[in-house]
Amino acid sequence: MSNSNKKGGLAPSVRQGLRRAMMMVFGWMSVLGLQAQQQNDPKAEAILKKVAAVYQSYSTIKAAFTLTTTPVSGRASVEKGNVWLKGKKFRLDYASQEIYCNSLFTWTYSKDDAEVTKENFKLRDNSITPNEIFTIYNKGFRSKYEGPIVRNGKNYDVIQLVPKNPANYSYVKLEIDKLTNKIQRVIQHYKNGTEVAIEVTSMTPNTALADAFFEWNVAVHPDVTLVDLTKKRRP
Repeated sequence: MSNSNKKGGLAPSVRQGLRRAMMMVFGWMSVLGLQAQQQNDPKAEAILKKVAAVYQSYSTIKAAFTLTTTPVSGRASVEKGNVWLKGKKFRLDYASQEIYCNSLFTWTYSKDDAEVTKENFKLRDNSITPNEIFTIYNKGFRSKYEGPIVRNGKNYDVIQLVPKNPANYSYVKLEIDKLTNKIQRVIQHYKNGTEVAIEVTSMTPNTALADAFFEWNVAVHPDVTLVDLTKKRRP
């Protein structure tokens, strides 16, 4: 079955899945924008500052993850993906789709349809856009330390983030490895009861990644149809 619609874009269900993947991946990296906020739980903030120091020391990140969506009723679905990060640039491989972003444009490639859609990169709802997720703490979240847990033999601190402004989700939980100060799992609870969780299965920092790695290469994909939805803008 095709994953694109007749207008040359991704089907709504696929686009939603991709946006959720983007939200969760960049939610995992949201500590890059951490700033002190008086309304935060002091213990939660102290932990998040340690997490921020870890990720701020990396020039690039390559990570593999699993994304599990659990609806109120029905069976949970699990997808695997990979993400590469370099400043505001990113590349995401998830659910038979690839997204490239050089901070100016995004290219969404549907492997099944041999079609790539190019769009201007722009800020949208902070629940799905990378740029806003990078500064999630600056945009108004209340943090609360929920306590320690043990999962799969490892010790984690759990921190809950609640948006101060209206959003389509109630809160986000971070599970942070006590030993490494790295975020192992991000769990987003939607108001309709759906739970979306992403777990990092592997991560490699400071890998050499050229800027061209985050751009669509037409020469390498001569048989892929390009749907250009961008406004006039110099690359």
